[in-house]
Amino acid sequence: MAKKKSSADTPYDIALKRIAKCHKNSRLVLDLSHLGLTTVPSEIRQLSAVTVLNLNGNQLTALPREIGQLSALTKRHVNNNQLRALPPEIGKLSSLIYLDVGSNELTGIPPEIGQLSALTDLDVGVNELTVLPPEIGQLSALISLYLRDNKLMELPAEIGQLRAVRLLHSSRNELIARPPEIGLLSKLAFLLIENNRLQELPESLRKLPRLKELTLHGNVALNLHNEVLGPTYAESSLANPPADPMAILDYYFSRRLDGEEPMREVRLLLVGRGRVGKTSLLKALRGEQPNETEPETPGITVQPLALKCKNGVATGHVWDFGGQEFLHGTHQIFLAERCVYLLVLEGRDGNWEAETDYWLKFIQSFGGDSPVIVILTKYDQHKFSVDRHGLRERCPQIVGFVETDAFTRRGIPELTALMEQTVNEMHDVWIGVPRKWHRVKERLTALDKSFLEYGEYQALCAETGVPDDRNQDSLAQTMHRLGIALNFRDHQRLSHTCVLKPEWVTEAIYGLIRFVQERDSHGVLDTTWMKQALPSKDYPADKYSFVLDLMEKFEVAFPLDGTQNWLIPELLKEEQPEAFTEFRGPGVQRLRFLYPEALPPGLLPRFIVRTHDMSAAHPNWRWRTGVVLEWQGAKALVRLNCLERRTEIAIIEEEESKQKRQDDRQSLFDLIRAHLAVLHGNVRVHEEVELIGNPDTWVRVSKLRRFEAKGTREIEEETKEGDLTTVKVTETLNAIESPQAREAGRDDDSRRMRLFISYAHADAKLIKPLSTHLTILGQRGYIQVWQDTQNGPPECGRNPSD
Repeated sequence: MAKKKSSADTPYDIALKRIAKCHKNSRLVLDLSHLGLTTVPSEIRQLSAVTVLNLNGNQLTALPREIGQLSALTKRHVNNNQLRALPPEIGKLSSLIYLDVGSNELTGIPPEIGQLSALTDLDVGVNELTVLPPEIGQLSALISLYLRDNKLMELPAEIGQLRAVRLLHSSRNELIARPPEIGLLSKLAFLLIENNRLQELPESLRKLPRLKELTLHGNVALNLHNEVLGPTYAESSLANPPADPMAILDYYFSRRLDGEEPMREVRLLLVGRGRVGKTSLLKALRGEQPNETEPETPGITVQPLALKCKNGVATGHVWDFGGQEFLHGTHQIFLAERCVYLLVLEGRDGNWEAETDYWLKFIQSFGGDSPVIVILTKYDQHKFSVDRHGLRERCPQIVGFVETDAFTRRGIPELTALMEQTVNEMHDVWIGVPRKWHRVKERLTALDKSFLEYGEYQALCAETGVPDDRNQDSLAQTMHRLGIALNFRDHQRLSHTCVLKPEWVTEAIYGLIRFVQERDSHGVLDTTWMKQALPSKDYPADKYSFVLDLMEKFEVAFPLDGTQNWLIPELLKEEQPEAFTEFRGPGVQRLRFLYPEALPPGLLPRFIVRTHDMSAAHPNWRWRTGVVLEWQGAKALVRLNCLERRTEIAIIEEEESKQKRQDDRQSLFDLIRAHLAVLHGNVRVHEEVELIGNPDTWVRVSKLRRFEAKGTREIEEETKEGDLTTVKVTETLNAIESPQAREAGRDDDSRRMRLFISYAHADAKLIKPLSTHLTILGQRGYIQVWQDTQNGPPECGRNPSD
């Protein structure tokens, strides 16, 4: 039994004892973190052999001068304290390679910092810095420099001497100038300057040959919209890769040199279930007479609509989405941010509340904080009301509600006015783009073609004044982000085709889905059917692979190994194929996710696509709302209960050692959770675990995690029968996730090692077996992965926690 801590054991006393013990046992690591220290004992000078010192999470306002005597120190963590200054003696730590003094109150850095010739990683983020010393330019070994959340007004010109720097992070500072010497950073791979006050960018940024990521978000004066900037550093991932830095810079400098004018274009997306009158509403908005017997939209149609905004006339491209449920999972291909979402509801069935929750979560999952207009349609036929205040609480981006009727024209002028006001307030619609881009766009839209080969697009660009390959690529990426022409530059096979008319894609995908549905083939698409399903005049045979690859990229379908067939999970049988009695009784561990507001869109079909390698051994164990997965020695049943809005997971193991079983089960749970976390998006979720030996007794996982964090070993929980049972907190958590995954959930994701994977397209199949292992490592907080299949192997930034 551990000894009770004496009441005389102050934080300072504890620190003294740990220092003495470390000195006596010649230990290389000293941990004084989270003790509540206000002072570090001077006796620390005795530890000349210590290599790692952790002082995180205390109340230190200063460090002792004796710190300079730790001559062997290689890593020092002092973040989350109250340091106001660093002692000059820090310059004596000649072996130091990693220094973290983030989240303090530093107003300056001593010039002696320049003496740390071995330093590779320096984190001074989240402080009160207003200036950096010129001596920082002497840090010739520096790889990573974090300057986020400070008050820097400028960077010293000497920072250009940091020839080895690969990461410069100065998020949320007040930087207003950039020295031209920044071009000397010839190995720079990550340049993160979010939320500063940059007035302009130096031309020398274009001369950084290894730059892989550039974040300029929050620098308002640069006038760069999010479609050009791409995701922030924290948001970037394999599924959401960062924007190409050269694309950002080419856009910025082309606009300055060639002049600029706004695109004045925006997408307006009509969404809602089938038969609510979206097409009739669109006709009324365009001044056309709707048809009482309007046929159901088979996929997506796109129509232009002139919007007379105060800032000028903008062109709204109104996308009318088919509302049939089996098509919902495919809508995500075209849903995006920087759009206006028009949610159309009908009151005849009286289920507006569940329907609205579903569609609002659908919009938020794919459209971020894009504005939403809720339209109560066919109002003269069926008057109804909705809880406007409650809906705005759940979806703050709702800008208004309009009661309409396409046939009587009720509310059409009001809806038009609200759309014009909303678009007028969308800053990105009115941001200028280079004039030569306008010329390219006009040439593209004038073409009577649905798609262009990328070589044809490049020739057109050259004829229109954009001859450089890199500028052409930048323009293609930016037009894709703006929704003008689709080109998936992040996908090697898809990047060879520019889609000029989105209907060409939608008609192909929906045509295949409907063809398979009519064949009643239980979701299996035989690729030899494509000639029958798609008209040859619009879809030459050499474009079949493009359509299939696009369906796979957006988790609509996947190829079945060893055949010419593809599976579309949205069209699988509804019924569960077997009773799965093996997933009942003792030895089965259960987990479930509850969705109190709405189900994530396309949840199980997309999950089946993402995990299809793990269900390949038993292809008959897939149905529309469930699947059986196998990984190592464990097997999982994952199914969705739509009526009760929950995902159920049950895992069993093969008969092996107890430790092996737990490792396999933890790995499979971590894998499932990692995929579901992506698919859940921003849908609110409650996670519960069933207690072993107490069927149908569930406890919130978040509750157990809180108790574990407090050091509580056991809690009492009421069973289904009303009795009390003792729950071992950590043991219960370990049954459904690895301790590493829990620790990762508490850590800052920015500390993960970023792993880049570069490979030839021909070797893509060789990478697939690795993906599951990489997913586990990502879930457990070790890595963050994305692939670079275009430009060869990048410079990988070193993670400070390595």
